[in-house]
Amino acid sequence: MTLIDNEKGKKDKVIMPDFTEMWKEMYFKNEAAMSDAFREFISTQTFVGFINKALEQNLSYEKILRQSIDKYMEVSPVPSKKDISRVAELVISLEEKIDEMEYQFSQTMATMTDILAKMADYQANVKEEVNGLSEHLNKVEKKMDTINRKLNTLNRETTAGTKKTTKKDEKDGKGS
Repeated sequence: MTLIDNEKGKKDKVIMPDFTEMWKEMYFKNEAAMSDAFREFISTQTFVGFINKALEQNLSYEKILRQSIDKYMEVSPVPSKKDISRVAELVISLEEKIDEMEYQFSQTMATMTDILAKMADYQANVKEEVNGLSEHLNKVEKKMDTINRKLNTLNRETTAGTKKTTKKDEKDGKGS
């Protein structure tokens, strides 16, 4: 190859710039200036007013959207998040009431168990007393039976002795 061919080859060769290197260079040169400008813009009242207006618009849009969704959900057969949370609250309050009733029931059952135990003890004591009185009554009846027999025997003897004396008196009175 000759010099002429060499120059001709260079002319045919296209050199492409490296865009990433150019971008990096441009970025680092402009970074400080852009960040200062942006910081300055953020600190102005104009920017704060713009942000407040955007926030108000966003909030009003959200409010309208929520109202629309609520109206749609009222008509829709599908329960909404509010419906589900309301049902969840009702379930929780029902669980609390059931827990309270269960506690009261267990307290009542414990009280009734104590009362029944005391009644059983009392009935056992009464039964012992009744058995004791029954034994005592049996002894008294036996003594009364013994006294009645002795009285009957005494009455018979007295009646028999009176009849003998009356018959004797009758015989003595007739013979006189």
